[in-house]
Amino acid sequence: MPVANQPRSDFSDQLPPLELSEPHAPKARLALVSRLCELVSWPESRIPAYERQLAADILVGLLRTSSLELRQRCAHGLARISDAPKALLRYLARDEISVAGPLLENGVGFDDSDLIATIRAGVTPHWVAIAKRRGLSEPVTDGLIQTGEVQVIEAVLRNQFAKLSMQGVDVAVARSRQAASLPKLLVARTELRPTQALVLFWWANFESRVQILRRFAVDRTALILELGDVFKMAAAEGWADADTRKALQVVERRQRNRAAAAQSPYGSLEGALAAAEHGLDRNLLHEIAHLAGVKPTTAQQIFTDVGGEAIGVLCKAVGLKRPLFLALWRALRRPYGDPDSTDNPLGRAAYVFDTLATAKAQTVVRYWNWSFTADAVELQRVSFEDDTLDLSLARRNAALLFGRNG
Repeated sequence: MPVANQPRSDFSDQLPPLELSEPHAPKARLALVSRLCELVSWPESRIPAYERQLAADILVGLLRTSSLELRQRCAHGLARISDAPKALLRYLARDEISVAGPLLENGVGFDDSDLIATIRAGVTPHWVAIAKRRGLSEPVTDGLIQTGEVQVIEAVLRNQFAKLSMQGVDVAVARSRQAASLPKLLVARTELRPTQALVLFWWANFESRVQILRRFAVDRTALILELGDVFKMAAAEGWADADTRKALQVVERRQRNRAAAAQSPYGSLEGALAAAEHGLDRNLLHEIAHLAGVKPTTAQQIFTDVGGEAIGVLCKAVGLKRPLFLALWRALRRPYGDPDSTDNPLGRAAYVFDTLATAKAQTVVRYWNWSFTADAVELQRVSFEDDTLDLSLARRNAALLFGRNG
């Protein structure tokens, strides 16, 4: 008999407690996603294309809330399918990098438009994965380089199976101005042109500068021989055509300005350098540039070169003897050191002076002189990412030197 005022026992109190520690497992959903991942990864001979596409369309909706492991499994299987459904492929390519990375690096179903779309929507880890793919085309490498991310550009430049456009190399060269790791990688690329390399020279380190000079400092023997009669024609016309005169100046055998020497109060370049040992001012620097056959802006760039190797190039180009090269170095008040050791700026400049042939040094100086155009300041706003960009090589070089693309 129940005791008075005692609460009546509820039947539910006698039931065993629920095991809430075990989550509800939707087995049918897991089986469905797993089976669809397998189906879309079957070889082309096993499933019709339209059925694969239908399975992929269903799968995209389910994967949004599926586990990381399932998404990774799906991406792994899809990587080897050349006709992989585009919607599913692009969806997984934008997933977190543990899912997207192997697919972006090795997936055979991507075309250029897929990769470019992923670059536009992606972030650095995805860009690096794409940069490691074999057989990258120029439009894709353009997109990767234009991200401006140094580690992405590094990955592209290290990829020997990637093709680079001239525009892509221009952007990489400009970016390398603030990224010390890039010049060495750029110098190793077969797509690098002499004009680009001799602009890159200005901010490359000593080892890269030596490689640039070894690869791109060439003589002009064939051009000089083939254009000999053209020089005579231009001279007979009094060098009236400015474009012809400028073009032939790049090829001309002599570096020094003989007409300037005839009018100079110093009589020769050697005479001007002897005067410089007693003091060097702006007027004398301009006179030295004039006698050496270079523009004042070119001379300024050379004489203020941080490493100093450019001074060695100029002195060799104009045929100076080693003592006069050393005298100019002192007159410019550059740091002195052992000229026979490359552990100091003077020694590195002397190494360039000693190892570079005169004709090859002249070619380098001609390229530099060609690059320092009078309208360089107007080129500061040039963007090499502009597909419609149409500049002469000289103007492109000036834009790289003076622009703000780095």
